[in-house]
Parts: sequence; C-alpha cells; structure tokens
Amino acid sequence: MTENAPLPVLPLRDAVLFPGLPMPIGAGRPGTLKAIEAALRSSEPLVLALTQRQNVDEVTPDGLHTVGTIARLGQVHRTLSGMQLGLQGEARGIAVRVTEKEGYLVATVLPAADQAPTEPHDPAFVALMRETRERALELAKRSGLPEEIAREVLAATSDPGRLADLVAAYAELPTAERQTLLETLSVEERLRKSLVHVQRQLAVLVAQEDLQSKVREEIGDRQREAFLRE
Repeated sequence: MTENAPLPVLPLRDAVLFPGLPMPIGAGRPGTLKAIEAALRSSEPLVLALTQRQNVDEVTPDGLHTVGTIARLGQVHRTLSGMQLGLQGEARGIAVRVTEKEGYLVATVLPAADQAPTEPHDPAFVALMRETRERALELAKRSGLPEEIAREVLAATSDPGRLADLVAAYAELPTAERQTLLETLSVEERLRKSLVHVQRQLAVLVAQEDLQSKVREEIGDRQREAFLRE
C-alpha cells in the first residue's frame, strides 16, 4: 500500500460518505468549488470527502477528520449559487497530510483497507451477518420503505463490509457515530456496531408505536364516554 498523488479535499458538513454508496451534495463555498473544478480537470475526477469536526464555513486542515472516503464525481450541474453534484464513494482513505493549494485543500491519501474477518464461515459470524440483514430489513419496513425494495437492496449486498456500510449510511445516526463507523476498519466490529445501532433504533420505533396505540385507545375511550354522557 503506497501513498497516492494528492487529491482535492471536499469538506462535508454534518454528513459522512461511505464507500460503495452515492451521496448528492450542493456546493457553494469558494474553496469547495475550486476543489471540484480541480478534480474535474484531472484525468480521473476523484476527491477525498472528509467530514468537518464542526459545522463552520471556514475549513482548515485541523477542522477535518483524518479518515474519509475517496469519491468519484458524478454529473455536475452549475447553478447561480454554486454546484449540484453526486458523489460515489469508492474506498476509505486516510489523509496523511492536508495542505492548501490555490485556494482549496489537497490531501496526500493512504488507502485504508478493510480488515476481513479471520473466519468468515464461522457460524457465529454467519449468524451476525444474517441478524444484521434481518434487523435492517425490519427497520426499513418500519420506517416506511417498501419491503420489496428493501429486500432487493439488501440481497444485492453480499460483502460483509459493504453491508455494514449500507446499514450505517441509512440508519438514523448522529454524524459523530457515522464517522466512528467509517473509521472502524475491522469488518466484524463494524457489523456488530451497525447491528447495535439498528436494534436501538428499532426499540425506539416500537416504543413510539406502543405509545401511539395507547394514546389512540385513550382518545377513543374519552370519545365514547362523552358520547354516552350526551
């Protein structure tokens, strides 16, 4: 594993891009626009998407997380306020050094490979994969996503690391939690963490449904009592 040529840095506010997944963004800050233009001029339109530590307009190297995602730029639409474009995450990357160049940030990037499970066919790991997939499907259904679509998306994701990233990207998590998952290179550990987050979110949804059911029952009882009194 060797260091690549410097990549333009695309700072993300309150968002984390995961490998293998798309993300639409809007860009308007001068430094970000210059970074995108630099990437578009290169032979490959690649950037390093790094999440900001704080939601501020002025971005410095110290204000960015070190682990990000090497991303390919999709179709770019220029607007009066900046740009609308899509990012496609390709691989995790570690910013070894971030410097300023001609009004935007560039990073020397070291690819960060997943740490594969030592025994992928071990019954415990297979069970972890199955449980994560099933709970993710349950969460998708409870969140209103059509079951057929959820099943299709999950079935197309057979790689354990990709499954963990898919769950982390679409579960409702604070940005800091998503960043932690991005930085977790161990596939097995990342799967376990993703499963815990899904189970917590499911517990909240179940509690909300129970509360709503009780409220509806109470309102119904009061309405019946009022009707009988009348």
